[in-house]
Amino acid sequence: MLIQRTWFLATALALLTLVGCSPSGDGRAPAGAALQGEMAQPGAFLAYEHSVGIRLPVEQVEPRLAAVRDACSSQRFGQCDLLAIEQSQGHYQAASITVRIAPAGVEPLVGFAGEGGELQSRHTRAEDLAQAVSDTEQQRQRLERQQKTLLLYQARTDLSVSDMLALAHELAEVEVQLAGNAQQSAQQQRRLTTNLLTISFSTEGEPVGRLARIGDAASGMLDNATEGATEALRLLGYGIPFVIILFPLALQVRWLWRKASRARIKA
Repeated sequence: MLIQRTWFLATALALLTLVGCSPSGDGRAPAGAALQGEMAQPGAFLAYEHSVGIRLPVEQVEPRLAAVRDACSSQRFGQCDLLAIEQSQGHYQAASITVRIAPAGVEPLVGFAGEGGELQSRHTRAEDLAQAVSDTEQQRQRLERQQKTLLLYQARTDLSVSDMLALAHELAEVEVQLAGNAQQSAQQQRRLTTNLLTISFSTEGEPVGRLARIGDAASGMLDNATEGATEALRLLGYGIPFVIILFPLALQVRWLWRKASRARIKA
């Protein structure tokens, strides 16, 4: 009996241990789950983009959006540039923020944005910029060769004034194109060395009751009635001058018509 009781207690303790170590039953990941930044391997020209969806309580959406914006502006998680912010109000609030950030800052910024929330979605994609980088480099080399040739011609002493003016014009155009090429190359390198991150916040919101729906409908009806009355008054204002002009004209036409009718009757 002692052996059986001992075996029973050991089995029960093992089962309790397994239950305690098992994962939570809802299977939902916390919003702070890691979403690592990506950096292209040497020789690859991949520009990475991430999008994350986070669900928060309705009262936390706006403060969290402001906190993420401030964290990016203050470079809290490394080099970060704010690109766009979108926000909508209503029973179901939603907001999103788009930043360009160093790969090492993606994970901590997502974790900071999702504290106390629930991760709804995450997506990572890469755009291959190999062809674009190659085209930009070839254009730079061609422009530099053209610039070198023009400078050699400009150094000649047997050129006329018109030729010198034409060379100066061509050289200025090449320099402008080189500046544009350098800017395009810098933008490509920026896309290669940083990640584009879009964090979207949403909330389930509170269920809308019957009275709230009636209130929304009544508010919409009043808004529509106000807009309709405004349009009617505007049209009336446009029509008053025409009435002032057409009414005497209509009276004169009526008088002429009656006069002509009486003349036909007498005849």
